[in-house]
Amino acid sequence: MLKFIKNSFGSADNDEPDPGDIGLDGGHICKLMQFFPIGTKLSYYPEFRKEIVLESVIIAYLINGDLIYSAADATYQGGKLSFNDQGKKRVYSRINSFRITVPVLDHSNEVHLDYERREELQKVGGMARGNTLTLTGLKQGGQVPVVETTVNKRSVLKQGLYANQTVAMLDVDASTFVLTDQRAHVRLKTNMLISAQFYSGDSLNLVNCTMVDFSDCSLRLVFDEEYPAEALPKEGKDLVLSFHLPGRAENVSLMGNVFRIEGKAAVVMLQGGLEDGQTVPLSPIHILEIKANLLQNGQANPE
Repeated sequence: MLKFIKNSFGSADNDEPDPGDIGLDGGHICKLMQFFPIGTKLSYYPEFRKEIVLESVIIAYLINGDLIYSAADATYQGGKLSFNDQGKKRVYSRINSFRITVPVLDHSNEVHLDYERREELQKVGGMARGNTLTLTGLKQGGQVPVVETTVNKRSVLKQGLYANQTVAMLDVDASTFVLTDQRAHVRLKTNMLISAQFYSGDSLNLVNCTMVDFSDCSLRLVFDEEYPAEALPKEGKDLVLSFHLPGRAENVSLMGNVFRIEGKAAVVMLQGGLEDGQTVPLSPIHILEIKANLLQNGQANPE
């Protein structure tokens, strides 16, 4: 397991090697830089709360106490990490600390978060020191990079390109870095009638729609044309989805969260199943059962 050493944000003197300290793996750092480059817009959720998705951007790295504002042509050869920082050649034969720098923004009024999620965000604290932030980068070749970080410190930059900007310095746990292969989640094209229930204020709304595809982690809905836009769920809204599978007497009920709205269509991320009024995790067996039953519908086929 690659351990990222937490040092104080400040001068490079704080990052002098300790006796017996083997430093960080430059190859891992180079790979992280390639999948989470400076200038990348990313999404993240705090404290493992996947239902609270926020956006940010990487504005710099902090390597051995050096603020890096660009890192073009990063390579790792001969035990050395090298790249160009605003035309200046940077070479590190030893890396004692590596952090990602993101701006601290006020997300308390995020329009895509409903009241409950804004309340939860205030409770978990977002970019509070010590919080875990799970970062999701941009999709590359069908793969999405994900890594967990910890807020080491918040600070106001006193000079440079982002003077007076409050930033968070994120320690990166490289052992959690994964590439999720979206192509591995084969989607079934379907034409399944489905009902979606959700709360709007204190009112419970019910709308009819068609599930047009289904995968291990998400599904896509198309709402009936009869509903005006204001009657449909918004991004970030929790849904209870119910439908009848061929060969089963009881309905299937799933919990989901609206990830994206596309006109009369919505991409919904699955959060669990609903059994006896309680949310339960969707196990691989549950997913396989749903897929197998959907295939009994003559209009369900893999993409």
